[in-house]
Amino acid sequence: MNTKKLGTCMLLGGIGAAVAWYFTDPEKGERRRSSVARTAGRLLEKTRHEGMKTLRDSQNHLAGLAARIRSRVTVDEASDRVVEERIRSRMGRVVSAPRKIHVLCDHGAATLWGRVHIDEIHHLIRTVESTPGVKNIYDHLEIAEPEEATAAPANPVHEARRQTRLHWSPTRRLLVGAAGAGLALYGWRRKDNPGKATALLGAGMLLHSTMKHRMWATVALDETSPGFEIDKTIRINAPISDIYDFWVNPENYVEAFSHIAKVERLGENLYRWSMVGPASIPFGWEGKITKAVPNTLVEFKSLPGSGIGNFGSVRFDPNYDASTRVRIRMFYRPPAGILGRFVAELFGGGAETILDADLRRLKHLFESGKIVIRKPAFAEDEAESVKLATT
Repeated sequence: MNTKKLGTCMLLGGIGAAVAWYFTDPEKGERRRSSVARTAGRLLEKTRHEGMKTLRDSQNHLAGLAARIRSRVTVDEASDRVVEERIRSRMGRVVSAPRKIHVLCDHGAATLWGRVHIDEIHHLIRTVESTPGVKNIYDHLEIAEPEEATAAPANPVHEARRQTRLHWSPTRRLLVGAAGAGLALYGWRRKDNPGKATALLGAGMLLHSTMKHRMWATVALDETSPGFEIDKTIRINAPISDIYDFWVNPENYVEAFSHIAKVERLGENLYRWSMVGPASIPFGWEGKITKAVPNTLVEFKSLPGSGIGNFGSVRFDPNYDASTRVRIRMFYRPPAGILGRFVAELFGGGAETILDADLRRLKHLFESGKIVIRKPAFAEDEAESVKLATT
């Protein structure tokens, strides 16, 4: 046996001995073995669940493909009512205001009338033409005015989640992952430069098939990415009005949140934030309260160009026992994106860890009655103006 093989055997023997000692330790060995068994059980259950989900998804895809093939080779004798419902169900995928468009079918002839955005007419007509049972189309659509076609502003958190999530079906993930694993194995066995490139491509495909978010959103290196999502909920035994008054004025945050060093009011609903980050590195940004619904909702957003981009909402819901449910949903983008997040977590300053501690402190302050709530200066000015007007 040569020296290299001997060294390898000694290394493996040492690792085996360390593992055996770790799990057979008289004091902690049983707890460690139980922990590993529970983790393995959860992993097996999750694998089984994902496998069943992938199987059901594949069956649904095959059933849908078979239905499409049958619809092309057989004559569809559906009633006009059924064809109308088919058209309405498909319109919701291609137009922003499907309720403003009316449909009437008569022996396969579909008549459309109503108001639609100019950019959506072409997609709408093509969708109706491809609907099974439609033979002719009578187009009486009208162009909607720009202000009429503009949809109501979407919830920014919901919109960011929709844009960043990788909405792949289990079947697609399985196919891409299997193809990536095959390419990686093939490239690794070739042992040449093209093989290395193929292996790298396959590894990337395999990694991508396991991701929940799109790559540009995961790295979060530029302002086009919303950053990383945080969703926290806490129950506080305090009146909903007091908790709302606290959140609607960011100047209150300094007392409760350890990472906030200073909040300076620049104008109505506009503030400059100063924060102490990991390793006592100071950060700052300017942000504003974009929406405030009394005792219901507070929405916030940083200004463009901020060092730490963030936006989100805090929602308040009363409980049956007079306590308040507080839910924080936000996105944040630290400097250097995912690298900045890694460094912050390395030094124990991860955003979720800090927020958990701050929420526990906020709950303690409210329930012990030690918090002093300041209302926004502009609210006090308005109250004073009303008082003077009534005297």
